[in-house]
Amino acid sequence: MALTPLRLVLTDTAKADLRSIHDYIANEKASPLSAGRFLRDLTEKLYDHARKGLCGSPREDVSLGLRGLPYRGRCFYFRVIDDQLIVVRVLSSKQDVTSQEFPIFFDE
Repeated sequence: MALTPLRLVLTDTAKADLRSIHDYIANEKASPLSAGRFLRDLTEKLYDHARKGLCGSPREDVSLGLRGLPYRGRCFYFRVIDDQLIVVRVLSSKQDVTSQEFPIFFDE
């Protein structure tokens, strides 16, 4: 069964998560260069995931229709709607996800 490529969409919440990851590494770890490289790697992984049409693992225990993909100590949380892979959160794999919000409706 061939997988169909999906269009990657980042919600404002996911973008804010990525900015927070970057800022933490750049400021707390005093490494702006490493922060940029890590963010690029995360972003490339998301595009690769969408391009391959991969759908990750179901995370229905957290939120209806939610799927997850762990990568480098983080987890991408997304929903697949029609031909879109909509990233709703990018969180540390150590975070308690049950206390987080995962948007169901999106503005483009």
